[in-house]
Amino acid sequence: MRTKITILLLFMVIFGECLQSQNLSRKPWLGAQVQPINEENYQKLGLEKPTGILVLQVVGGTSQKLNLQPNDVILAINDNPITEIQTLMQILSKFVEGEKADFLIVRAGKQQHIKGLFVGRPLENDANADVIYDWADYKTGKLRVIINKPKKEGKLPAVLFIPGYTCTSIDGLSENHPYGRVVRAFSEAGYVVLRIEKSGLGDSQNTPPCEDCTLKDEIESFEKGLQKLQSLPYVDTDNIFIFGHSMGGVVAPAVSAKNNVRGVMVYGTTAKSWYEYQLELNRLQGFLAQPDPMEYEAYCRIQAEIAYQYFIERKELAKIAEDPTKDSLLRTTWEYDGKGRIYSRNAEFWRQIQDLPLLDNWKNTKAKVLVMYGEADFQAFSKADHEQIVYTVNYFKPNNAALKVFPETDHYFAKSGTMKNAFDMFNQRKILELFNLFNPDITKTIVEWANSTKK
Repeated sequence: MRTKITILLLFMVIFGECLQSQNLSRKPWLGAQVQPINEENYQKLGLEKPTGILVLQVVGGTSQKLNLQPNDVILAINDNPITEIQTLMQILSKFVEGEKADFLIVRAGKQQHIKGLFVGRPLENDANADVIYDWADYKTGKLRVIINKPKKEGKLPAVLFIPGYTCTSIDGLSENHPYGRVVRAFSEAGYVVLRIEKSGLGDSQNTPPCEDCTLKDEIESFEKGLQKLQSLPYVDTDNIFIFGHSMGGVVAPAVSAKNNVRGVMVYGTTAKSWYEYQLELNRLQGFLAQPDPMEYEAYCRIQAEIAYQYFIERKELAKIAEDPTKDSLLRTTWEYDGKGRIYSRNAEFWRQIQDLPLLDNWKNTKAKVLVMYGEADFQAFSKADHEQIVYTVNYFKPNNAALKVFPETDHYFAKSGTMKNAFDMFNQRKILELFNLFNPDITKTIVEWANSTKK
């Protein structure tokens, strides 16, 4: 789900071995923790204006090979200017490992070029499974597919993994990454687990940038992932499950409504229109930040005006932004880039969520359903929404759905206490600390439920 908090993007993956041909060339691994340059720090870094990307930490990959250092500012790669994190990711996606890399940087106030070769992403491994790098056809290109196949013979149950909304690769999940924990819990239990990259991400080739894709495009890509899973000779097609987290809990029923699967598991999602969701989200997160109450109320009201104009009246963002106050809020809290993107995605992506018949998809899902809610989740915050999904499924197909509530557990499966504490930790960028607070009851629950639901 969307949050108005911006976090640092960490380009970190684990080292491992690939046990089967990867078929698509590996894309570069930056190997650094980075953040955008802002109005507060650009002068200290010897810049004339806030531009480029600041290196916070080097952990390996291309950054280590080129001897990048903390506090370096990356201005361009192979003559491509770097203006933001998304630009950096898009530029890296144009190259493959072994190609020449020329970074224009500012170090200690002086510009210089550092040159070398791009280093590819390390390949994952799994103690309980072979990690297979494959692909699936999508539009005019191919999407990277990663399969964790247990070291067992015969037909095996399987899981299609659908992550949240961000345009972030699902390749290279570390041991403590919450998604990595979910994938490995299933593979350890004997399930084939398939991940498919979103368009333009990872090693995917000749596919549109993720940020330009709509929700319909994204649903199509995960349907391609399901088709790939169904085609694998070692998969028991009578026992295929879908696991959807966050926005994956919106995509999962859209896929299951049109395809026969055995079960659907979702965690931290919504059942209401995106307009309603965003109004409630602004109020909740604004309150958790403990602002001046009068400023808070004014903020919520103008946010409601913007949301109404965009989602209900369907005005163009540029038109709404003609109001200077609304333009300021759009650019800060909606991450509006002035070019038709909000929250780092195509603006139409969000309108399509508004239009998506969420409960119709749940009504039409024939599978067994497990809906999970964390009581400290300040993003998918509505327990009532999760209950409504269960009620809807069971209304049309009695006893097909169940609700599981996890006390003190947040959106990222961390047992972080209250919503306020989870909000504060996230806002303070304590991401690795949250990873280490992972609630093992989640993986225990999903594996037990899938085992009990299998034919």
